[in-house]
Amino acid sequence: MFFYFALPLTLVIFFLSKALFKRKPWSLFHPFLLSMTTLILLHLVFNLDFQQYKSGTKILTLLLEPAVVALAIPLFLQIHLIKQKLNIILISCLLSVCIAFSVAFYILPMLGAQPIISASLASQSITTAIAVEVSRSLGGILSLTAVMVVFVGLLGSTVGRPFLHRIGVKDKQAVGLAIGCASHVLGTAKLLEDCQEEGAFSSLALIVCAIFSALLMPVFYMLLF
Repeated sequence: MFFYFALPLTLVIFFLSKALFKRKPWSLFHPFLLSMTTLILLHLVFNLDFQQYKSGTKILTLLLEPAVVALAIPLFLQIHLIKQKLNIILISCLLSVCIAFSVAFYILPMLGAQPIISASLASQSITTAIAVEVSRSLGGILSLTAVMVVFVGLLGSTVGRPFLHRIGVKDKQAVGLAIGCASHVLGTAKLLEDCQEEGAFSSLALIVCAIFSALLMPVFYMLLF
């Protein structure tokens, strides 16, 4: 029975969360965070069947891939600027990926983390679908990877731009690159709401970082472990 109410319930909660965020744009009221928290509480309080919920909202999962592909639209609209800065974009994304790998594969082991933890956290800054597959190929904990990807995305979406502005980074292209490299789709979606230029550079950054990560991460892992 819950199967039929899963999708409407999810949509109602999300749009109510979005309306609340427009009136009170506080970080804790971010639509994604508030919707997720509300749904988790409903499942716990009413002991809802998660498999029925998953089946009932499967269409949202299927729409995730075309939604990511749709990020190409702002890229096309800003293609003239992207062509001018392509070298800078590629270098920035490569450095971002290398820093993420260095933290996961060098610093975490120094702090006592096991290889499986490093494998799980190394891909936290790329979009969920790719991060999970990369983590799977390295033998990581998929649930930990997914949780960290969501956490990093929410962090960038809520405080990323204010933090960058606070430290003096106000150039739209630089902000877009930073958010795209660190906070993937959630951060990019937030930028697209306010500025097409920031959103375009963020979209490209998340795509390039995902490609670099998929290609380079297994190499890093094999060399170190």
